[in-house]
Amino acid sequence: MSTLTSQQAGAGEPRPIIPALAPFYAVARDLSYPLIRATVGGTLLVHGIAKLMGPPITAFAQQSMSKRGIEPALLVAAIVYINETIGAVCIILGLFTRVFAAAIAIEMAVIVCVVLFPHGYGYSLPGGGWEYVCFGD
Repeated sequence: MSTLTSQQAGAGEPRPIIPALAPFYAVARDLSYPLIRATVGGTLLVHGIAKLMGPPITAFAQQSMSKRGIEPALLVAAIVYINETIGAVCIILGLFTRVFAAAIAIEMAVIVCVVLFPHGYGYSLPGGGWEYVCFGD
């Protein structure tokens, strides 16, 4: 059941909460998607650059993927590198966003299910948990 009246049902935009800010809302609406893309892509790119500047991909595959039972480790490590570098840049630029967003969503689901769930919830547990992430193990 909709809470919209028959007059509101045809409206494309909701009413502003503070009508005096309508000009700001008009500008912010156009900038919101680029801002979200830059924020999400930039955050992911930081992790990708850290991987590129660190040990080689084979070491990442052995130390991070194989240790947790993710196989084929080298292929998955390459996918992670691609997602967190090329994918992040493409998201920032607005290129192939749906493809890379889906790939990154799958990557994050694997991180949550394989890496974080075994540690439990609490931040006070050794190795952290999903409440407070600590990858020191």
